[in-house]
Amino acid sequence: MEFAKQLKKLRTDKGLSQEDIAQKIHVTRQAVSRWEAGSSVPDLETAVQLAAFFDVSLDWLVLDKQPADNVTNQDILNAVNELRDDIDDLSDDIDDLDDSGVGFSDNRKSFGSFLEDNWFLIIVMCVLVYMGFHGGISSWNGKFF
Repeated sequence: MEFAKQLKKLRTDKGLSQEDIAQKIHVTRQAVSRWEAGSSVPDLETAVQLAAFFDVSLDWLVLDKQPADNVTNQDILNAVNELRDDIDDLSDDIDDLDDSGVGFSDNRKSFGSFLEDNWFLIIVMCVLVYMGFHGGISSWNGKFF
């Protein structure tokens, strides 16, 4: 099983004991030992915690599979922040147009207000689209959906 090998490699490369890992993710040392021996696997939430702790993708930890274009969590965070800035700029531009009388009538909500009210949803949608074009979602092979 790839997971057992990957976990042991990560732990030993970082010079950590099974007890160190157990304390960091709030499980027993025996659980970590069973995972490394391949006699059991953690639940999904714990596997996600392990991936985050070691700063690796869940695909790599479980399947020894690199993301299609090696997108890191920091890359996604940077893309989300850039999108948020772009949406803020667009919202400001639209509100300026609306204030100048060009654009929306008084009985409809302005597009700028729509963007301000729904920025998080828009960012999430953009990230999902980005991941879809860069193999993030397709690399799941339908295992989660």
